[in-house]
Amino acid sequence: MSDQESQPIADPEELRLFPLNVILFPGGLFPLRIFEERYKLMIGECLKGNLPFGVVLIKEGPEVGGLASPHKVGTTARITKAERLEEGRYTLQTVGEKRFRIQEITRETPYLMAKVEYLEDEGLEELGELPKRAGEVLAEYWKTLAGVKGGWVRSVDTPKDPLALSYAVARSVAHPPVVGQYLLQMSSVKERLERALPLLDERLTLAREELEKRTPFQGPRLN
Repeated sequence: MSDQESQPIADPEELRLFPLNVILFPGGLFPLRIFEERYKLMIGECLKGNLPFGVVLIKEGPEVGGLASPHKVGTTARITKAERLEEGRYTLQTVGEKRFRIQEITRETPYLMAKVEYLEDEGLEELGELPKRAGEVLAEYWKTLAGVKGGWVRSVDTPKDPLALSYAVARSVAHPPVVGQYLLQMSSVKERLERALPLLDERLTLAREELEKRTPFQGPRLN
């Protein structure tokens, strides 16, 4: 999974890192429960300084305890809500902001810290009808998922901005995490949509099949 096309937009700066077995995309909402001592310390520092931290997918090593080796491309998380619990634990609401690439790990204990460079996206001028198609499939997928969960919606609002739309589509197909990492590392919005849209079509087909299993009767009612 190469990220060679992603280009930096600023000089490197240091960022606290949180290695996890999930992918965070820009614009994605991300709740977290903080209970390890090293991350209680890290989050306390972020809250005090109003600082973001970086979420990176674990490449090797454990999520809890021990030292994890992360993939190089991740996303910054901005804390939007924090509740401090007993023993210094936290529950957090965060939102993904900017993609970055790790240049150098500068500290490993008590938590990872690295010099990073932020990455820009490109290819917005070459999209043609791709955003329209992606928006339609994403809307249908979200509506079908609502039906699978026992709800119903007449319409849903998908992002109008092509960049935000590319991340929304990628979030919907980011499992297993290695797929999400592949999409996160792309700098081309067009390529991200082209690679993610067939996966979204597959998810939509599966969601429709599941919805049919849950609501098999499609004909007129007799009473």
